[in-house]
Amino acid sequence: MEVLNDSQIIEQLKAGNKEAFEALFKKYYKLLNVSAYYILRDEMEAEDTVQGFFVDLWEAQLFNNINSSLKAYMTTAVRNRCLKKVESETRTQKSLVDYKYTLTEVEEEETHIPEIFPDKLLADLSMQRMQAFTLVHYENKRYKDAAYEMGISINSLKTHLKLAVKTLKAGIKSAK
Repeated sequence: MEVLNDSQIIEQLKAGNKEAFEALFKKYYKLLNVSAYYILRDEMEAEDTVQGFFVDLWEAQLFNNINSSLKAYMTTAVRNRCLKKVESETRTQKSLVDYKYTLTEVEEEETHIPEIFPDKLLADLSMQRMQAFTLVHYENKRYKDAAYEMGISINSLKTHLKLAVKTLKAGIKSAK
């Protein structure tokens, strides 16, 4: 096939010419791939994005929407796809970070605590500490729910739990 300029390629695409599509692919694939890699910083992800763009370009006949420069249209379309992927990944990472912060510092600090404590050890706790410990560790309530039930803030609940764990650990050590 002869070398076509961009306007000829668009005309041929609108006529359904698959060879024009192949020419378009060969002409712009590397450029679009480099542009995508520059944004995504992942070779495979860049290739997948560009290939997905070409598939959509042909199947959805996106070339019918091109009113300006073919090169500008394609680079902008690929760049937008890449930015959407980055935004989606950023949102996912932010959700994971937010979830991580909902996990408690108390769980990180705790060592293994026996499932059943002697009544004496639990009796040594203040009423609020015992209630906080019971709600979280025996009834498996989330900190938010346990704090709400007790009528205290989540930070107060965490403090009660830390102190309860500390008291119980000391009781276990002295019982050994």
